[in-house]
Amino acid sequence: MADESETLLGSRWLRRHIPTRHTVHQHRVLRPFARHLRDPALWRLTHRSVPRAVALGLGIGVIIPVLHTFVAALFAIPLRANVAIAAACTLVVNPLTIPALYYAAYRTGLWELRHDGVVMNPGAAEQVSGELSRALFWIHHASGPIALGIVTIAIAAAVLGYGFTAVIWRFWLASKWRQRRHARRAARS
Repeated sequence: MADESETLLGSRWLRRHIPTRHTVHQHRVLRPFARHLRDPALWRLTHRSVPRAVALGLGIGVIIPVLHTFVAALFAIPLRANVAIAAACTLVVNPLTIPALYYAAYRTGLWELRHDGVVMNPGAAEQVSGELSRALFWIHHASGPIALGIVTIAIAAAVLGYGFTAVIWRFWLASKWRQRRHARRAARS
């Protein structure tokens, strides 16, 4: 039978690398929030706190490209989500994934706005002189689809992350109950 200290999310390795409420208080930036972070419920892995944390981390990570870990940890406090899991889930968005994410957001936004990906007035781009001005012109016209695509991807990631985590948690809990039931039967025999 597996070690009882192992959890759904992975066991010893994860427990060693996820910050605890005690290590968070050592950071100077987080000291103003120390009173709120002392609540042990924010650090427990429960069937409610983990899916909330995954949804929060994925949603915030996609919407806010910088300081998303800090923002997710702050929002985890009032939402009663696991602070460490929320912070860890924001790391899905990193310098390696941002280009693909923004391209997907642009394509999603174009599809939602039913644009064909062409600037409405192509002659205006030719009137703008200089490469920087031309790049800024294209960014200006792409910002609407990108913003809409980012919001859409963030909501979809949060909803799918919440649902996936809740289902996995349910299966894991059912298997733990089965293991206990089999262990009790074996002990009686």
